[in-house]
Amino acid sequence: MFSSFTKAIIFGVVVVLPAFSQAPPTNFQNEQTRPPQGPQLVNKIAAKVNGDLITLNELMIKVAPSQSVLMSRYPRRGVAFQKQLNDLKSSILDELIDRAIIFTEFKDRVRSFPDYQIEDEVKRVVQNVYKGDEQLFKKYLKATNLTRDQFKEQQRKELLVQIVRAQQFGDVAIPKENELRAEYERWSITNRDRTRDIGTYRRIYLHKNRGSGPFAQLKLAEDIVKKLNNGEDFNDLAKQYSNGSHAEQGGVWKGVPRTDLAMEFGTLLFETNGSKIMGPFEDRIGFNIVQVMERKLGPAKPFEKVREEIQQRVISDKKKSNYQKWMKKMRARAVIKKML
Repeated sequence: MFSSFTKAIIFGVVVVLPAFSQAPPTNFQNEQTRPPQGPQLVNKIAAKVNGDLITLNELMIKVAPSQSVLMSRYPRRGVAFQKQLNDLKSSILDELIDRAIIFTEFKDRVRSFPDYQIEDEVKRVVQNVYKGDEQLFKKYLKATNLTRDQFKEQQRKELLVQIVRAQQFGDVAIPKENELRAEYERWSITNRDRTRDIGTYRRIYLHKNRGSGPFAQLKLAEDIVKKLNNGEDFNDLAKQYSNGSHAEQGGVWKGVPRTDLAMEFGTLLFETNGSKIMGPFEDRIGFNIVQVMERKLGPAKPFEKVREEIQQRVISDKKKSNYQKWMKKMRARAVIKKML
């Protein structure tokens, strides 16, 4: 039987899609339980750019991981969820359109990349997105009806677009050392080894099948969040209400590797800042209220090993204005038709 993600990819149905992730860990489930209120059939073409098609499949594959995080953040879905989801789809579609414009202009260069370079890109995706799990990557390929060679061709196009975007549009001053260091600090967060992220957090967990059922438990979770935001003690409330295995420890989970967490929870834990109360988040079994106590982010490559790359990033950033002007002209002469 097809999964909901596979059905959406194959039949062009817009549904709320779960992101691909590892087998459910013991301390946070990664499946969502609330189904959408009936799938909606839509045109399988998301946009046309200079005669080339951007399919709904392409769009939804890009949307799925972030959509899954939104589902966790909005267990009741509602207007705010739908607005963020629509904004997400629109933003990603615009990005796909820009990529298509660039590719149609420069596609004669796409064969200039050696196969080993493309294979390195694929390995990087497997490591960064699928935590080095080849079997998980194969599940993704199967669900999206892609062969590994087809995926490599996608990466070949992606690399072309990246290189074209990185091209210099006008002369700028050579970056200073302090500019390089500041950019490295930003780069090191985005390009760190996420498989080595470790976090300590507090968590109150409410099972859906306790009390009067799921809706009552969600209401209770929302009331607990209000109490926490009004200054009540997390430790006391965890002991009083949490159904989690660490309730007696005040809901504290110490030194948890990101690899032990579901993709959605890992994103919420490590791609945010501060220690504000977050939730309630929904998973397959219940609702989660979380407060991050400490984040130890995985390491990035040392500055000296990536100095040249960082310098190019600073130069590219300085030329962003020129690039945007260039892209505006490209859009103006392209034939674009959005179908959504």
